[in-house]
Amino acid sequence: MSRTVLRGAVCVLVVYGAMNAFGQQKESDSIGDKVDRGVKAVESKFREKWGDVKRATHRMTIEGRVYARLYWDKSLADADLKIEGKDGGVIALKGTVPTADAKHRAVELSQSTVGVNETLDELTVAPAKSK
Repeated sequence: MSRTVLRGAVCVLVVYGAMNAFGQQKESDSIGDKVDRGVKAVESKFREKWGDVKRATHRMTIEGRVYARLYWDKSLADADLKIEGKDGGVIALKGTVPTADAKHRAVELSQSTVGVNETLDELTVAPAKSK
């Protein structure tokens, strides 16, 4: 998903830069000059936006990173999770998950998140629903 978003952002920036470059043309400009100006404008915008993304990621708390990973995982869509951050990069996972596999996946995602040193598994598996 993030690759698709990144590709879309690059495409938008290329089109934006090209439109700006053609809008600033001079009569003596060659097509090559116009393309060069467009590419430079796109590169500048891309660097600016990429810097914004990097800064936002670094500002995220460990809890926020773990939450994002758990929230977007399909196997955890029906889970009722609570995430608590503790000192030293320790995350406590609490709540209810639908299956034992979902429980394992939640702990695995938490533990493999940047900044997490330990995951305390306090999750319970919901009883199977009878039909």
